[in-house]
Amino acid sequence: MIFNIQRETLLHPLSEINGVVEKKQTLAILGNFYIKAYAGILSITASDSEVEMVGTCQADIIEEGEITVPARKFFDICRALQDGAMITFSTEENKCLVQTGKSKFSLATLPGTEYPLIENIETYDSLELETTLLKRLLSQSAFCMAVQDVRYFLNGLLFEIDNNKVRCVAADGHRLALSEGDFENNNNVNKQLLIPRKGVLELQKLIRDKDQMIKINMGKNHINFICETTSLTSKLIDGNFPDYQTVIPLNMEKSLTTDKNLLKSSLQRAAILSNEQFKGVKLNMSNSSMKIIGHNPEQEQAEEIVEIESDIDEIKTGFNVTYLIDAINAIEGDTIMFSFKDALSSCLIKHPEDNSCRLVVMPIRI
Repeated sequence: MIFNIQRETLLHPLSEINGVVEKKQTLAILGNFYIKAYAGILSITASDSEVEMVGTCQADIIEEGEITVPARKFFDICRALQDGAMITFSTEENKCLVQTGKSKFSLATLPGTEYPLIENIETYDSLELETTLLKRLLSQSAFCMAVQDVRYFLNGLLFEIDNNKVRCVAADGHRLALSEGDFENNNNVNKQLLIPRKGVLELQKLIRDKDQMIKINMGKNHINFICETTSLTSKLIDGNFPDYQTVIPLNMEKSLTTDKNLLKSSLQRAAILSNEQFKGVKLNMSNSSMKIIGHNPEQEQAEEIVEIESDIDEIKTGFNVTYLIDAINAIEGDTIMFSFKDALSSCLIKHPEDNSCRLVVMPIRI
């Protein structure tokens, strides 16, 4: 296997897929990139057996073939080379040679035939979304995904197609985020899929700087996203996501609206003296003001008062301040609305005139 390629051309797909490779792998070969050269195309694959990403680019293929090379080392070598460098890649026995100018690197390899590719994915439904829409949905919901929760179905994100609505929902048992948008569902797809946490995080990186259409292929056990020259395939979580509609409270009797940025900065200041472990703050609300109190075991205390518009006579409750700030960051616009049933109920957070993003945060005892 021999090919020539410019450094920048090779570095682009490597940068796109590099995050999939884990430092500690159950299989040693998963610490490698799988490289296949054929018909003027270079295909590079990274996988952790759950998530697989494939980047492609054009190259001067002198001899076709397939091989796997140490991912971190190969990426670091390419990144460290000078701009505009022309790279010659060749293989011999159990080694590969990376040469450019007066630089030469020899890396150990493993056979490409042993690499566990995700193959033969049966696609049942396909659709296309604007990356700008998908970016918004993910940014307003993905931060609520659980991390290594025993309730495995929470360690990911619900991706739902419901007629002409596309919806992303995530929850960790203490909070829930829902974001939705409209799109043209030309294929009449109606589906609920649970995408694991790592697949969601890699998808966010993939579409971060792109403004175009992304193709989504959905199967029984996998979901596949194709954006430009990069493909991301993720296994799906086999389980049922909680009925989020029952978690989002209805008929909230008490609500308040206030300036989003003023509230956020007040919460950030109060958080400085909150308990480092629980990050709790008290909220004492009346019809014209909200007092935010943060205190800690050292008997230190912070108080902030925020002007609000409200129909609340009086409510005293407490929340994890980090969860509140995360929710505020997810809401677009300058005004934010908090709704309650009573002091012990969860809080619904959204824009006063927009239901496309709704967040629910459970109270805590302080």
